[in-house]
Amino acid sequence: MSSDLGNMLRILQVLRDEGFVDALTDVERLVADVDERLEHVEQVENDAERAVRDAEAALDAVDDRLEQFDEMISLLEAKIEAAFSIGFFFFAIDRWTADDPLLAAGLLFMGLLGVSSLAVTVRRLPQVRRLRSVGRYATNRLDSTDEEDDDE
Repeated sequence: MSSDLGNMLRILQVLRDEGFVDALTDVERLVADVDERLEHVEQVENDAERAVRDAEAALDAVDDRLEQFDEMISLLEAKIEAAFSIGFFFFAIDRWTADDPLLAAGLLFMGLLGVSSLAVTVRRLPQVRRLRSVGRYATNRLDSTDEEDDDE
């Protein structure tokens, strides 16, 4: 018991020591500074996360605009190819009626090349792709209802 009392007295002397109290105060201040810095870091992380989400939304919007622009370019390509093909056919007819069959055949061939290029462009148009997917869905739906009717 006397050793316990001795230990207690030593602890009381340490607690009354000014250096120890100053050290504890410094540690409390340091802990408060660390807490403040952690809160600031969390705020910066939240701001960065919000900025990343905003950037992703902006990139999605840019992708949508680019897709619309690409669709518009494809439509313009189709219109130009159609105009050139029709022009080649008209010039071929004009040359045929003017008794120039060789030039008429060349112009007709150029018109056919334009039509094949037009067919590829039209096939790649988003509107045509959507129509084809709707057609496939309708066909599959009809096929599945026909199979159900056959099963009954």
